[in-house]
Amino acid sequence: MLVWDQLKKKKKMTISTLSPKNQTTVSVAFVRQLKLRAGTRFKQTVKNGKIILQPVPDVSTAFGALKPKRKFVSIEEETRGMEKAVGRQMGTKRR
Repeated sequence: MLVWDQLKKKKKMTISTLSPKNQTTVSVAFVRQLKLRAGTRFKQTVKNGKIILQPVPDVSTAFGALKPKRKFVSIEEETRGMEKAVGRQMGTKRR
């Protein structure tokens, strides 16, 4: 409930027009207040006859926020590990 919930306290409202390409604009005041930027993606829903836009978090802003659970290894180490695992697996199947 992007615009209405956050702006109804200030009772701001603007009117925009739907273009022939089904596009519209968001007022500069809303963009600034909600700290939106060009390329922001929105989830669109309809509720009680109203269009609701909710910003979708940009995955690139979370880059580096999560730490990997395992250490990264070189391709050579990965290959050696796979060869050992296959060797162990083949050894158990022969018996």
